[in-house]
Amino acid sequence: MRRWWGQLAASSAIVALTVALAMGVPLLNKAISSEVDVTGESFRLSPGVTVTAPPGTEMRPGFHQPQQGRAEFSINSATVAVEAQAPYHFSADYLIDEMERLIAAQPGVHMAEDRACQAGQIVGAGRSFLTASGSGFLCAFVYDGVRVEVTASGTALDSETVEAIERLIDSLDFGGAA
Repeated sequence: MRRWWGQLAASSAIVALTVALAMGVPLLNKAISSEVDVTGESFRLSPGVTVTAPPGTEMRPGFHQPQQGRAEFSINSATVAVEAQAPYHFSADYLIDEMERLIAAQPGVHMAEDRACQAGQIVGAGRSFLTASGSGFLCAFVYDGVRVEVTASGTALDSETVEAIERLIDSLDFGGAA
């Protein structure tokens, strides 16, 4: 009987520790923000393509992956992923259709209306979408054989956040594209 109580105490301690870790680690992650202000910094996505962070833009360490042509930013309550790849031999309209197919396949995503997307003088194609927890939009650009995909999403994309995201998109530089 005594041995049984000892095993029960040890098992209870292990369960309590597991529960404490399972609940404590996510709370600790939320309490300690690992995001860094990157306002004004430029990020190389691929040869000839850079993006510059507007005021109020943050990034987690490691979320700029130039070897994959990718960067992920936080602007207010939104997450903005920007990805550039080359070579690409299709149009921005074709690319936005591909992006829409991928995101629309996710559960709970409903595509909405087309939207204007522009990066400097480069006009792209765009679509808006709704999810159960928020909204977002996609922008596709193709210039000189390089494709750039932008996906922005958040729980509440207010006008201030959308304007900041549009400043980020407008900062895309395709190596001196006119």
